[in-house]
Order: sequence, then C-alpha cells, then structure tokens
Amino acid sequence: MKESFIHSLFATPIYESYFSKKFSNKEVTFFNQQKNHCIKNKGNIYTIDNYILNRLELKNIKKYIQDCCDDYLKKIICPKDNIKIYITQSWLNYTEKNQFHHQHEHPNSIISGVFYINADKQNDTIRFSSNKYTQISPTIEKYNIWNSETWFFPVETGKLIMFPSSTTHQVDIKKGNNTRISLSFNTFYKGTIGEKKELSELII
Repeated sequence: MKESFIHSLFATPIYESYFSKKFSNKEVTFFNQQKNHCIKNKGNIYTIDNYILNRLELKNIKKYIQDCCDDYLKKIICPKDNIKIYITQSWLNYTEKNQFHHQHEHPNSIISGVFYINADKQNDTIRFSSNKYTQISPTIEKYNIWNSETWFFPVETGKLIMFPSSTTHQVDIKKGNNTRISLSFNTFYKGTIGEKKELSELII
C-alpha cells in the first residue's frame, strides 16, 4: 500500500504574531496602574475600562494590533467585499498564581485576540476546546490535531494570538509566580458584505 496522507479540512485558524518593540515606561506604568481599576471575573480580574485600546497610552499597541487584524483579513478571510475589520471592545486581564480564566467564547465579534503584556513562557498557555459533540469516544493512546478535543499553545510576553470569536478557549490554573497580564479584544466588520443582486447585501 502506498503511503497515506491526511488532509486537515475546515481548520480553525490560530494566528500568531510577535510585538518587536520593548514596552515603554509609560506603557508599563499604565498596565500596573490599571490593576487598581478592575472588577472580579470568575477566576481572575479585568479592567472596568473595556475600551482600553482607546487610551492614548496604548496608541502604539493599538496600531500594531490593527495591522495584525488587517493581515488576518487579507490572508485568512480573503474577502471579495470591500470590508475592513475594526477593534470594538478591549480590556486588560490580570491572573495571579492559582487563578484561572473560565472557558468561554466572544459573542458579537468576528475575530478575537489576546496580546500578552506579561507572560511566563515556561508556564503560561492558552487552551482551545472543540465544541463539537462526540458520540463515540475511544480511549486515545496518542493525541494529535484530529483526535484531540482540546489543544493548548504556550504564550509569552509580546505574543499576539487571534482566532475566530466563536472558538472556545480558557486559561488553566496559573502556575509560576508572575502576574499574567493580557489584553483581550473583539472586532467587527465595517463596509458592505454580500451581493445586492443575490439579496444578501449587508451595509455596516
């Protein structure tokens, strides 16, 4: 028998990028101060300001994230329509040792992302889960991208991860002594989607 080949069909894109600049003193001070202006989540805390990227202190980071959103649109979505992706809500998350971020998705958004302000490459990860129901589940000896119901990616300071907003994700119980700081955001389309003659036109 000839050697077999396995195709990956209808894959979920996980976009990775790295911020090449060092955070400025103004940005670091801002991140530290915002921890005092948070509310409690199920397993950690997040900022009261949930349009954080509109703050002047983060203008350079916002530009970087917007450039990555444009790149995602061009390389992954590849629209024929004259549309753009823009950032809607954005907020900071703070996770201490033994804390976590519950499993969730991001409704009312196209692409969501997480930009890591402070993360320990040895311990910090983001975990994605399949929301597909599996009726028959044999015991797995060796996990791979086709038989796994969850998959995690290591994260580190300066890393950006973006994914379809419907993708289920979470942060497992935090290990290590650092305060994990991340900036999460949602996006939406702006422009005209669909075809007028097909009665599918949507102007946003």
